[in-house]
Amino acid sequence: MKKAFRKLWARSPRSLRVAVGRTWKIRGSVEKIVLGERKVDALLSKTNLFFLIGSGRCGTLFVSSLLNQDPGATVRHEPRGHPDLDSRPRARRDPAFADYYIEHYRKYVIYRDIVHTGKAIYGEVSSPLRCLGGALHRSFPHAHMMILARDGRDTVRSALNRQTALGFQAMHDPVRPLPGDPFQPRWTSLSNFEKICWWWMDAYRMLLDQLPGQPIIHFEQTLRDYDYLKTRVLDPIGLNISQETWTAHKARRSRNSAEEYRVPHWRDWSDAEKTFFDDTCGQTMERLGYPRREWA
Repeated sequence: MKKAFRKLWARSPRSLRVAVGRTWKIRGSVEKIVLGERKVDALLSKTNLFFLIGSGRCGTLFVSSLLNQDPGATVRHEPRGHPDLDSRPRARRDPAFADYYIEHYRKYVIYRDIVHTGKAIYGEVSSPLRCLGGALHRSFPHAHMMILARDGRDTVRSALNRQTALGFQAMHDPVRPLPGDPFQPRWTSLSNFEKICWWWMDAYRMLLDQLPGQPIIHFEQTLRDYDYLKTRVLDPIGLNISQETWTAHKARRSRNSAEEYRVPHWRDWSDAEKTFFDDTCGQTMERLGYPRREWA
């Protein structure tokens, strides 16, 4: 019954889902009365929580479905997409609002999921949370916080292939440069490519600033090296996923991966595009542990 409802809900008009998502403040207030904040906080403080947060198109769906192979864990991929997405513009501007959103809505959603599944580990692998990393860390100081990164050139190409800045304008356009950002005055004149470069840079600039010192997990390495995944992700959290499960999971194509690329590989970008990416994203690439390399 629940699966049928989820499928029906997923096919409903996006405008309806967005409208319902924007009622999070009312729903959170009801949950606080019904559940009781002390009871919720007590359970959450005893639960093994983790949040693995990245930009869009960085492998969050693949990683969440892989980590969910542990039978003792509940791992969600962007479980509250519309409320989380809708909160981003204001959360970027106002850390106090981000704290309010987590404390008055999100923690009750997490609590209900933990009670429903009855599992000892709860985690989320998510892109929409990227403006809420600091707030999550403040609300759940015991939680494992990790940044999921992917080479910016591959991410920009993947996002460009999905036409994220234009094809998903209603979802992503509200995330734009704030006053004081050098890109703000010329935002409307930027190309799709240039907007996506800024979008990637801003996502990780924010995560790195909000979560200083937290582990950075390279998506590419989780695909190439099981020992890297085990020592950097599985063991710190306490997840139990065998190398055989990891190998089998890699063999299955993620439903979110591109079937084909209609845009050129970054090696074939124009000199102007390469220069723009380097100027906009180069410093963030280095902060994430991706050394500047030749475009070969």
